[in-house]
Amino acid sequence: MANQMIVAGLDLGSHDVKCVIGVHHEDGQVDIIGTGTHPANGFQNGIVSNTADAVKSIKSAVSEASLMADVEIKEVLLSVSSRHMESHNDHGMARVLGETVDSDDVHAVVDVASAIKLPPEQQILHVVPQDFIVDGRRGIPNPLGVRGVRLEVQAHVVMGHLARIESLEACCRQAKLNVVDAIYGPLAQAEALLTQRERDVGVILLDIGADTTDISVFEGGSIIHAATLPIGGERITRDIKDLLGTPRVEAEHLKRVHGCATTELVAKDEKVSIPGVGGRKSREMDRYSFCEIIEARAVEILHFVADELAQIGCSDGFPGGVVLTGATANLEGMVELTQDVLRLHTTKGEPKGLHGLVDVIRDARYATATGLVACGVQLKHLQWFSSRQVRLKRRGMRRSFRFWSRG
Repeated sequence: MANQMIVAGLDLGSHDVKCVIGVHHEDGQVDIIGTGTHPANGFQNGIVSNTADAVKSIKSAVSEASLMADVEIKEVLLSVSSRHMESHNDHGMARVLGETVDSDDVHAVVDVASAIKLPPEQQILHVVPQDFIVDGRRGIPNPLGVRGVRLEVQAHVVMGHLARIESLEACCRQAKLNVVDAIYGPLAQAEALLTQRERDVGVILLDIGADTTDISVFEGGSIIHAATLPIGGERITRDIKDLLGTPRVEAEHLKRVHGCATTELVAKDEKVSIPGVGGRKSREMDRYSFCEIIEARAVEILHFVADELAQIGCSDGFPGGVVLTGATANLEGMVELTQDVLRLHTTKGEPKGLHGLVDVIRDARYATATGLVACGVQLKHLQWFSSRQVRLKRRGMRRSFRFWSRG
């Protein structure tokens, strides 16, 4: 059987470790062929708290995905949580050494853009070009071969906490996995969920996860702003737990099964059964009243988002509107509420150009892991001037995914 490119994405989320495996066929089609999920034991707030438990969690998720896909996984692309990241826009300028721009000139100007003083605990993870400028001519997506004497780049620089990233990679190594690259989560999601046209005209990617809400703004084909808010869907679960006096597990189940983010969609005569605790009988309550708890917290989260967008002047004028993802995006009525509060057209994100396991592709919880697969297929980590890949290239050790044969 002809060789096929197998790519695995590993997302170390707040509550779950998720692995998604895809196969890139010779005709260009990408199929999702395996998925695995395991509770994120050994992790706390995105940091390794118990190495042994973290390694077991990673092994379990990868083994489940490998069994489903019928392949052995030795390499993964790893997502890096936005909670430990910072980013900003920067500019670099360098002289073109030859008659036309070559790859050395591009790396030189990227080096200038990333030549910023960092605290010792931080490292640059990516330098994402937004625009190349040759002798004052803007709007050049790929400057290679362009004649000129001065090259400039406008770029989005992503920085991360070095020790925390290294501890995640160390757990993967102990799980017998080689980390091909570590990728900033919102960038991975964008590769799967956003079209090029959306990124060109302007779009806001909103990921409401369990513990955080990530806001990523794209315009002119690239990311221009990113922010992380320390609040997410877990706060809704906690409200249900506290107000109804039910265990967290039951509160999460009630939220997923009966929850709705906007009471306008809930009939007044619907009922929800609240399980009893400590031998007490279950009780019924109006679903409308139950969903009022969810709506109040969801509105608060979205108001925080609106405030962030207003501060950077992104409250309107984005033809691509909002693309919603993350576990909380699965809540009934969340799309409608987001559109109402932010006053921007809102859709729920679904990966583009991927086939295979439809349930996985459409589930917002897998958006990051699925996006990692898309990044691996396109080798986007190289185009984003990953610090790891740049170092390997300079040592003459540049790597990419191996090709595996299934059959």
